[in-house]
Amino acid sequence: MSISSSGNANLTGEDPSKGGEIVTTQNQSLSVGYNAAPQSVGILNSFLGSQVALYSRTGSYNVVVGGESALRLASSYNCVIGYSSATSLVGGGATTVVGALAGATIVSGRANTLVGCAADVGAGNVEDAVAIGSASSVGAKGGVAIGAGATAGGALSLAIGAGAQTASEGEINIMNRVCGYRAAQSNKYTLELNADLMRLGGALSFPGPSSWAVFGDVASKDLVFLSEDGVSTRLTGSFRPGVLNFIGQHRCRVAEGEDLLALRPGAVVVATGAYCDLDGCEDLLDVDEALPVVTLCRRARDPRVFGVSCKNLTEFNELRIPYASKLLVQEVETMAIATRFVTDA
Repeated sequence: MSISSSGNANLTGEDPSKGGEIVTTQNQSLSVGYNAAPQSVGILNSFLGSQVALYSRTGSYNVVVGGESALRLASSYNCVIGYSSATSLVGGGATTVVGALAGATIVSGRANTLVGCAADVGAGNVEDAVAIGSASSVGAKGGVAIGAGATAGGALSLAIGAGAQTASEGEINIMNRVCGYRAAQSNKYTLELNADLMRLGGALSFPGPSSWAVFGDVASKDLVFLSEDGVSTRLTGSFRPGVLNFIGQHRCRVAEGEDLLALRPGAVVVATGAYCDLDGCEDLLDVDEALPVVTLCRRARDPRVFGVSCKNLTEFNELRIPYASKLLVQEVETMAIATRFVTDA
């Protein structure tokens, strides 16, 4: 074994000036391979491969494996593995590059993770990026691209799936099925789901000024819409085609002078032909507030029969729902689906 004047130990017995195969230096670095890191003066580096870190002088605590990789390495705390990968990494640091030809354009970006053949960043100074997959790419800070050919072009954007692409800040693209983006004018975030069938294992919650939760009732197999006040709307799952047995409830007003004791649950009532609102006013009624005035049926086969009393007509729960919910109820009724409003009373 020969010792060079610079303090390098050549374990092969060759002339150190010609680039020995295994060289350890006084700065506790290790070089293995033909002409590996011949100019490096950094400490605690490990170089493995032919002409690896060929032009590198500074930079410490690096691990570089692969022929002609990290040729101009000048930063620290990097891990570069793969033939001709991260050839221009001169700044930044704390970057991991794994894959042949990966990180070809990265120059000064830091804290990047690139895994896959030709995985790269779209600009030399991108930071905090993650690109996993052959030819995957990240073009802005904090972007994540996972999948062959996936491209995350916007800052803090996420692209998952072969060929998935994002272009704006915070955008999400998962296999071109789940897409999220922020509208330019309203600045509101929109999430789109393109699925043939969606299954929920738990509740789907909509937080906000008026929170709602949507879930499937395992016992009844109903789809339940539950408000933060505990009021629920159900879409029943017991519908059978060809069998229509919808029973609805309608709030009514009892005619003046009627015997309220006679209007016990089960009593048949008839419509008087008059209408009023909750306060008994009969003028300027709106279609959404009109209540039919009923009285006890006292004649057999009366054609005015309106229905059967199901509770004391002088006491009822007031249920307020958005107009959009009313439209939903009307739509599902056209499909012969029973909608029930369950209250605490």
